[in-house]
Formats: sequence, structure tokens, C-alpha cells
Amino acid sequence: MDNAGTAVVAAAYGRRMLLELPDGRLVQGFPQQRGIRTVCGDRVDIATTGGGIVVTRIHPRRGVLWRHDERRGRRPVAANLDTMAIVAAPEPPVAPEQIDRYLAIAELLELRPLLVANKCDIGPVATDEFLALGYEVHAVSAHTGAGLERLAGALRGRQAILSGLSGVGKSALVTALIPDYEARSSALSAASGEGRHTTTAARLYPLPHGGHLIDSPGVRDIRLWPMPPSELARGFREFRPWLGRCRFRDCRHDREPDCALRAAVARGDVSDRRYRSFLALAGRLA
Repeated sequence: MDNAGTAVVAAAYGRRMLLELPDGRLVQGFPQQRGIRTVCGDRVDIATTGGGIVVTRIHPRRGVLWRHDERRGRRPVAANLDTMAIVAAPEPPVAPEQIDRYLAIAELLELRPLLVANKCDIGPVATDEFLALGYEVHAVSAHTGAGLERLAGALRGRQAILSGLSGVGKSALVTALIPDYEARSSALSAASGEGRHTTTAARLYPLPHGGHLIDSPGVRDIRLWPMPPSELARGFREFRPWLGRCRFRDCRHDREPDCALRAAVARGDVSDRRYRSFLALAGRLA
């Protein structure tokens, strides 16, 4: 067995995976042993054998995107992410509470959140509240190309994933941001062979000026996993100065006495709308 260097997992289908080599080529690979289970975005060591290329080791992961499975708990979907682009649009309209959910996920996973207001050619998305909280907002149109150059610059050198509700234009954005998307997608499909997971598996695409965009049709509408309110509160960045200052360590920030967060809401230091959005999310995750 010869040491062949490193690669990035472009897609994983059970034991079979597609690997992107440093020169950009896609090759099939298999785990050297049963305990090696890769996900899209993993950085791996590889070696060549008489039977082809095998993955010998997965590098330590960071920025792992999880999918909650009722039977098996949290399952990793993609790894080594550093950015989540949250796509909203005027049509279909996206409520601020839905954006709150995606922002909370990005914050809890310690990913850099970008709010992408797509379809700016047909109308605006209300983003002033999120700008005031310090979030980066990009008004773009996948149809006309408006704002795409600035968004591409914000993604340069990043390993990013798109998220958002159905119909907001995520597929059109992927195609617009990846000039050779169709060719790359065809190459991935051809290299993967046929399999029932190929249409929903996460796939990694190189960005033209460096970095990668991971497209995961099966989990674009990402859901929060079960967690206590005290953990969820960390997903609301403006809550953080008040966390740990309540009378009770396990404060749910709802009806408990001497809650520092509720006091901040009462003073106007924290948005009442965002606070009510937090309570609604906490109630669904209980």
C-alpha cells in the first residue's frame, strides 16, 4: 500500500465515497476499515492499493452540521463548515421567526451566518432588525445576477452551506455561484454510480476563487435538535450578556423570578419580538 496524500470528501454514499484530490480530480474511494465513516467535507488521508484508493484516516472535524434522527439521535451530514448562508426571499415570504431559527442554528454550531435576501429584483426582504444585530446581509438576485459578485467575495476561501425554506431560490443560487455546476454535478453523478441516496446526499462544489460550497438538498430546511432553553438562548447573540446572571442556574427565561433576560426585555435592551420567538422555539423543542 502506497501513501497517496490527502483529499476532501466530495460526497459519501455509505462505504463508497467520492474524493476531491488536491488537483481537483474526482476519484472513488473506500474506507480502509469498518470504523471509518466519512461525511461530505471531511478531510482525509488516503493511500493506493491494488484495489484502488482507500481512506486511512479522517482528520479532526470542526463545524459539523448535524441532522436530528428520531431513532438514531444526531447524525453528521457535513463537516468542516465555517459559514452558513441563510437564504430568504420576498416570495414565498419568510417570517422573521423562521430566520431566527436558522440564525440560532448557525450560532450554536459556531458558523459564520450570512443572510442572503434573494430575488431582490421582485422586492425586498425585511432585514433591518438583523443588520442592527450585526448580521451580514446580502441582497442578491440569482435571476439577474445583482449582488452575486459581492456574495461570491464573502464566500471566497470559505466552506459554506446554503440553508432556507423551499422556494426561496437556493438551487438557482448554487447554479449561479458555481459556473461549472452542471458539469461538476454530472461528474459527481457519473462517478457515484447509481444509488438511492444520490439525489439527497450532500455534495461539495469548489468555488471559483477558492473554498467550497456544500449543497445538501435533503437538509436545506435545517431543524433544531432537542435542547434545554438555557442552551437555545446561546443561539440568540444579543441574549448573551444576560445569560448566567439569573437567580437560577437552569433558568428557562420564561416565568422564573429574577430572570436577567426578562428584565433586559422589559427595559428594551432586548427585542420583545426576538424574545417571543425564542420562547416559541423553546416550547417546540421541549
